Amino acid sequence: MMSATYLREVAWGVQANVVIVEDDPRVTAHVAHGVEAHSRLSLLATAATLADARAFLDRDVDLFILDLGLPDGNGIDLIGEIRTRGGREPKILVLSVLGDRETVLAAVLAGADGYLLKDMGSLDIGRQAADAVTGGAPLSPSIAAYVLRYLREQPMHAKDEGDEAPLSPREIELLQLLARGYSNRRAAEALSLSPHTVGDHVKSIYRKLGVSSRGEAMVRAFRSGLLRP
Repeated sequence: MMSATYLREVAWGVQANVVIVEDDPRVTAHVAHGVEAHSRLSLLATAATLADARAFLDRDVDLFILDLGLPDGNGIDLIGEIRTRGGREPKILVLSVLGDRETVLAAVLAGADGYLLKDMGSLDIGRQAADAVTGGAPLSPSIAAYVLRYLREQPMHAKDEGDEAPLSPREIELLQLLARGYSNRRAAEALSLSPHTVGDHVKSIYRKLGVSSRGEAMVRAFRSGLLRP
């Protein structure tokens, strides 16, 4: 995972390298416009296939923005490959159509840091991408609803005190907002905290729950009884 020092450097203005993985040239151009318009993002490359994207797995990439339906396979496979590699993990932001619930959940649970819909404005995409790089986990409201419905269907288990360190009341409050699809920035406003403080809380939550993505955190929190749908 990215170090706290790295996240602070990005927050202070160091540009983050972005790779867009999308086979539709019009969508690629739309997303690229949003990335290039944001001062904290730098478009490193675009890729139209999984094969092309894999060429950047060993490069200095901070964020992959990827579609799921690609000519040579599913973007979820790429998410899994990124998450199983050693070293610093780039952030992953899925940008796709709504799709079926199973596909959405598979992407989130595979380790995507956020999931947005393609009908967003390009500048909004740029802002959400920058938020993801600095520790946010943007979810479109309809995607958050999918995740919450899934969690409601999962069996609840009593929390085993030996499984992980307990979350603080503030961390649980933040986790409730994240489960509703709040970005880090919006959660910071709701809790009257700085985005940097919220980012630190998010990293603490992930560490205590032993997870590396928002989807995993939601599942672990609901299954252990820390949160209720």
